[in-house]
Amino acid sequence: MRMSPDGVLGSLLRKPAPPPNLPTSRERAAQNRVRVLQAVALHGHLRCADLAMCWPGARYGEQMAQRTVRGLVASGELKARTNCHGGVSYVLTRPGAAALEVRGIPARHGLDLASVSGPTFTHHALTNRWCLHMTSQGYQAYTEYALVNGYAPVTRAQLLQRFRKMPDAVLISGDKLWLCETESAVKATQELVRICALAEHVGRKIHPDLPYVLAGVYIVFNSEQNHAARIAKAAHARWWRHSTTEQATLMGRITLSRVALDLPLVWRGCTEQKLAPPHRV
Repeated sequence: MRMSPDGVLGSLLRKPAPPPNLPTSRERAAQNRVRVLQAVALHGHLRCADLAMCWPGARYGEQMAQRTVRGLVASGELKARTNCHGGVSYVLTRPGAAALEVRGIPARHGLDLASVSGPTFTHHALTNRWCLHMTSQGYQAYTEYALVNGYAPVTRAQLLQRFRKMPDAVLISGDKLWLCETESAVKATQELVRICALAEHVGRKIHPDLPYVLAGVYIVFNSEQNHAARIAKAAHARWWRHSTTEQATLMGRITLSRVALDLPLVWRGCTEQKLAPPHRV
């Protein structure tokens, strides 16, 4: 279809469509503040290196986190605390919790958290950072802190009723749920056997009132430590009476997440591998 000269001229003179309404710099800063407050509320305590995950894929995510955290500390919504590695972790204050609650986001202050400076800091910090990584991969991730404080769609009581133990974290995707355990120190073989036994529940509902079905078990640890061999031996001790095929099926339900770390607890990424029999680990 030919267009007349007047039509061509009209199309050239027509005003272009207005650009979509993009948030202003003030609005973006406010969104960043809420994002950081919500992350700290969900995990209890985080470092700026952890909070960089609030900007997944950003080239200068940690610098953006530092800038946002400075403002939140100045406003009294976050508090800096020295962690047991000599670094700085941030917890939510009462005003910070209130700022989230008025937006309908449940939160409580973390001023009384002993895990920041206590001996369990490494364990909690590694779990927090791994959960942030898995969130960036599209999962919903909830640490034990979130489970205990009622921030997750599954409760502490429901997990205890089903599995007789509390996981260090859970992952959720759709109607599938994974139990996660962090190995930051050597655990007794019997405790590792109990963790491996969780794989026997895969395919079963977590709770009659919930839609979630157990999809597997993650075990997270520093890649420089020899936890994989110990976990495989514990699994063999649990399932040695089963056939080779049955053992392979059960072990295949456990994913080892090896985290590459530099001192002091600097995240360099992680790799995943299904648990294999002792001679193959």
